Amino acid sequence: MDLLVRGRYVITDAGARDAGVLTDSAVLVSGTRIAAVGDWRTLRRKHPRARAVGDGTQLLMPGLVDAHSHGRGLSPIQKGVLNDYLENNLIDWAFMPVFEPELTAALGAWRHIRAGCTTIHHMGFDTDGPQASGRCETAIRTYLDAGIRLAFAPGVRNVDKLVLDSKAFLATLPAELKALAEPLVHLDSERVEDEYFALFDHLHGRFASEDTRVLLSPSWAQACTERFLLRAKTTADQLGKVPIHMHCVQTPIQKAFSFRKYGKSAIAWLDDLGLVDENLTLGHAIWVTEEDIDRLATRRASVTSHPSCNLGMRNGLAPISVMHRRGVNVAMGLDDKTINDDEDAIMELRMLHKLHRVPDFDLRTPALDAYDVLRMGTLNGARAVGFGGQIGALKPGMKADMILVDLDRVLRDPWMTDDLAIAEAFVHRAMGEDVDTVIVGGRVVMQDRTMTTLDVDALYREIRKAARAIGPKQRRHAETLQKLKPYVQAWYNAWLTPDAVRPFYVLNSRV
Repeated sequence: MDLLVRGRYVITDAGARDAGVLTDSAVLVSGTRIAAVGDWRTLRRKHPRARAVGDGTQLLMPGLVDAHSHGRGLSPIQKGVLNDYLENNLIDWAFMPVFEPELTAALGAWRHIRAGCTTIHHMGFDTDGPQASGRCETAIRTYLDAGIRLAFAPGVRNVDKLVLDSKAFLATLPAELKALAEPLVHLDSERVEDEYFALFDHLHGRFASEDTRVLLSPSWAQACTERFLLRAKTTADQLGKVPIHMHCVQTPIQKAFSFRKYGKSAIAWLDDLGLVDENLTLGHAIWVTEEDIDRLATRRASVTSHPSCNLGMRNGLAPISVMHRRGVNVAMGLDDKTINDDEDAIMELRMLHKLHRVPDFDLRTPALDAYDVLRMGTLNGARAVGFGGQIGALKPGMKADMILVDLDRVLRDPWMTDDLAIAEAFVHRAMGEDVDTVIVGGRVVMQDRTMTTLDVDALYREIRKAARAIGPKQRRHAETLQKLKPYVQAWYNAWLTPDAVRPFYVLNSRV
């Protein structure tokens, strides 16, 4: 049966700004795609048998896209590990208990859908090993059964898993710790590479479709060999531009490493290898140079920004305002570490909006506005995960991914002027809890804030049961790894020089 989804306001396309906003209008859904957009009464007369969704008081808009997530379901905080510098957390995360993928994928789908996300990019970690294929398949099927649109990227590091420049790091360790670290340093990089591409080929052949993407993910740009990166580029091109997504210059240490090893920035190095193009997405991209931004803009590459994560992990602020103005495709990511620890995608849009407002103190400099950040959460995210032109807007022919947002709290708590654009009201005041209905590919997966595809209460019971069964073995291993932390800190601290910097943002002054 066709759907006729009604909104008091309809944001059809954030890229069109005010021209993309309709009032008392509707979207006709036929099958999995949008058939028409227009006046509610006119469409109702033409399609009297269509199932009506929405009460006419809500905001109808494209579903949001989380373009960078890791599919943990439960955050590090919930697993008892506080956020810290990435280089510390890479050791601390060994304390986090591991849950089965059917639980974490189902929970991740629910936490995203309830806050208005209709697409998730699951970027896995170190998916090498004999169980990788089964775990990935289980996660993919669970996401799809839950009804969320999926871009799935198995990720791996095939060199420097412990620290950057790990072989040199070994020489700094005492004998007893060197024995502990050596298995993490002396990797069979070619074996890891071959197993990764066999896994990718299997998953891509089995699951990639018009509705689901399987992406390539050298997990860290600087923790994969050049041979691996070049193979990823060749594979992507042979398959018709499969997106490549990787973490890059998330921390100042990663920036310093690039200049130590390559004599240039990581992005310049990737560009020399031929990877920087419209098919590449870089996660975080905080410690970029002016030249890096120009390269990314010229090559039409994408960046995912995760402001809450960057705050929690003490990464710094990516120059998103500058990137956006110069034409870099900036997309929103949640990275499992949102400001309220709840994967509220609407709140993450607000974080993007608020944190990137002070590139200078020139009163003529415009700030990011609501349409800018809505593009980051819809159209830009769609492009970054391989769905460009397919999702992110409400237009005939596009996939029918949309949400209905209740406006009682947004507009009537206790009053809101009619002069404010609905896009601004949404970005400034809405929260995930205001999302009432979520439709993905024409399928109503949540209505009246109730999932139609998952028994959330039963899922929570299963997760709590699994948590009670966690044994002490993993904790003992993590405690052993902690002995390495002072040496890792000393190793990296020696790389950071006190040279003066010119920040992209001017936030305060020492004098």
